[in-house]
Amino acid sequence: MSGVAPSRLGGQPVGEIAAVAEGVYQLKLPVPFPLRFVSSYLFAGSGGWTVVDPGFDYPAAREVWEAAASGVGLDLGRGVERIVVTHLHPDHIGLARWLQERSGAPVLMLAREAEVARRVWDPERDLGEFVRFLVRNGMDEETARPTAGTTDLGIRVPEEIVPLNPGEKLRLGEVVARIIHTPGHSDYHFVLHDEERGMLVAGDQLLLKITPNIGLWPYTAPRPLRRYLSSIRELSGLSADLVLPGHGPLFHDLPGRVDELVSHHAQRLEVMHAAFGGCPATPYEIARRVFPAEELSPHQLRFALAETLAHLEHLADEGRAELLEEEPAIYAPLRP
Repeated sequence: MSGVAPSRLGGQPVGEIAAVAEGVYQLKLPVPFPLRFVSSYLFAGSGGWTVVDPGFDYPAAREVWEAAASGVGLDLGRGVERIVVTHLHPDHIGLARWLQERSGAPVLMLAREAEVARRVWDPERDLGEFVRFLVRNGMDEETARPTAGTTDLGIRVPEEIVPLNPGEKLRLGEVVARIIHTPGHSDYHFVLHDEERGMLVAGDQLLLKITPNIGLWPYTAPRPLRRYLSSIRELSGLSADLVLPGHGPLFHDLPGRVDELVSHHAQRLEVMHAAFGGCPATPYEIARRVFPAEELSPHQLRFALAETLAHLEHLADEGRAELLEEEPAIYAPLRP
């Protein structure tokens, strides 16, 4: 459990909106899975409102948007100036197209993340590729097919996306924030550093109470865990007294939380290494030992395997494991 204390800000129930700073609001949007909610952040400005991460696209979230917007004087038809998406995951990008169509506002993402989003959420994509990925990593085909099917979420990527680049400045209401590329949770995830107000809009890169999934997927670049740990260490020194995460409580101790996340992954690497029991195993076998399979839904199972793969790859880079075979993948422990 995290030792960093949650902020007293953002204590409103799911489905409600509250001010967390002058001109800055947190809207807790429901999601149809155990996380319960995703936070969208709204920044009021003289030219209109900036929305960061509009949420997962389903009727309950749309209803919350309609009610919450009117409650703070935001006309969704005319008052949204821009829609910013930190990364491609469905609880962040899902409502971007709906809100774009509703408001006429442009959607902005890092250019490379937008490219990947179009591939991942292409309705014509071949789910068989993901089935083969799962089987190659040790999952039996009978389990792999329904597991792959959980990725068919009907996400509608906006037809037009304005490309952003790391290091650029982006206006959040009346203040300009800096775009910082933070790979790991996704390859082109980014955070926004509002130095003037001492805030960090963190997306899923820094969460309190829970940890973001760092997984190796068919569409991700190698070494996501290494890139994640490097990126959060670089964030640790930022001047930010308030962190606005995509899930869970807001918090204030940025370097303290970074230290906790680094320590967490060091512990997870030990757990993964111990799960070998001294003998070679497939990634799926390790995942089943670390995450009890009978307690996991097919949706959760694919995340468990992706996380296991990222940690096994990191163990191999550290010289603590070795990839013996590629298809099916078999790893062996090298030393305690």
